[in-house]
Amino acid sequence: MTPRKRSNLLVSALLVAGDAAFVFIGLHLAYQVRFGLFPLLPGRGETVPELIRYLRVYPVATFVMLLCFKSFGLYRRQWSLLTSSEPLRVLKGTVTGLVVLILLAFVYKQRDFEYSAGVVLLSVPCVAIPVSVFRKLMSRFEAWYFARAGLTRRLLVIGTGAKAKKLISSIQNAPQLCYGVVGVISGSPQPQMKELLGCPILGDLENIGSFLKRDFVDEVILCIPSLDHETKSKIIVECEKELIDFRLIPDMYEILTANLEVMNLDGVPLMGLKALPLDNPWNRLIKRVMDVVGSSIGLTLSAPIMLVLAILIKRSSPGSVFYRQERCGEDGKCFYLYKLRTMKNNAEAATGPVMTAKDDPRVTRIGAFLRKTNLDELTQFYNVLRGDMSLVGPRPERPYFIEQFKNGIPRYMTRHMVKSGITGWAQVHGLRQNTSFEERVKYDIYYMENWSLLLDLRILAMTLFTKKDVYA
Repeated sequence: MTPRKRSNLLVSALLVAGDAAFVFIGLHLAYQVRFGLFPLLPGRGETVPELIRYLRVYPVATFVMLLCFKSFGLYRRQWSLLTSSEPLRVLKGTVTGLVVLILLAFVYKQRDFEYSAGVVLLSVPCVAIPVSVFRKLMSRFEAWYFARAGLTRRLLVIGTGAKAKKLISSIQNAPQLCYGVVGVISGSPQPQMKELLGCPILGDLENIGSFLKRDFVDEVILCIPSLDHETKSKIIVECEKELIDFRLIPDMYEILTANLEVMNLDGVPLMGLKALPLDNPWNRLIKRVMDVVGSSIGLTLSAPIMLVLAILIKRSSPGSVFYRQERCGEDGKCFYLYKLRTMKNNAEAATGPVMTAKDDPRVTRIGAFLRKTNLDELTQFYNVLRGDMSLVGPRPERPYFIEQFKNGIPRYMTRHMVKSGITGWAQVHGLRQNTSFEERVKYDIYYMENWSLLLDLRILAMTLFTKKDVYA
């Protein structure tokens, strides 16, 4: 995970914690205002309800309120920081949460507890106002923190027209985005200007490839809607190879026909690929919890099996029991994948990196059994526990082969936008190392775009109970 993604997760965690604290405080403030400032009506025998009864409800109410905030998109960061509707969405989330709580109170009635309508009404301003103020302060803190940590997102703008000027001006006036324009690429062969609103013009579309490097730019925005589709496709492919995010200002036809996400930046429409489900910090947290729990259980249950297999591997051929190999994971970051050794020692010493094939002569007798039963993968629970991998995701590949595949297989590098997995959607459908890489990419992208906890559980079940030949 990149430092920026880690920081985004940190900010999201602070937002959740802060929202929870201010919701809890707001609910208690509503109680104090209702029964402290407004006297009870005389002659009705009313008494002030015990505070402890309300305190028991506050944790549940806070949790429900946070879920409602999430449903209104209050934990989506970056471009959503520009919108001025955040206080309105906080208000909607607060009202929705209170309505849900009232319905729950009717469904699960407690004989010893009756909520006050006055407390419920006062909870709206007592929760919405402090949460909105807190979020305003958090946006300023986020901008300061990202700038101080050197995590400002480096943006390359393509185009020098009115739309490009509007975009750059809007970004310069929105420091909470933590964007920095590193340069501009002109659409004309011979740029007439040397800079645009203080941003240097680096060249034209003919030499754009030299600037699309991950160590120079994090995101590209195309501001020439009339650019031909062939050139657009070329830029998108080049960005994908380097795991650079791509957005564009669309023309009217693209807005009406594209099944993409359209955002608004101060009146400038921006089109980009829809965010993946695992870009959501909540979903990442859920998946990580499942990984930690699953890998811990997996290591515990498989320890006796690995001990027996280690003895068999040692007796079958000389060499170490475990095999460590460099693989490429999330964001293109390399890590060492651990497996039980299935080949002869130093099998690639003479040939260099070579894909495994069926009936590979380098595979030992016990190694063939391990590959057929997937038992050589048991040690990867350790990679999952460390955070290098997930239980479910696209299978990681070696950097040597990635350099070959990324230029010949469309969208191949997209697989590296999520954590690699021990098993995946492609693998449970029989797409292993001896099958079409193009097909595997299609299945991997489908998984990424349609991720859910239920899909992960389904894949794990298919892995355990579906028998398939393996040559990984």
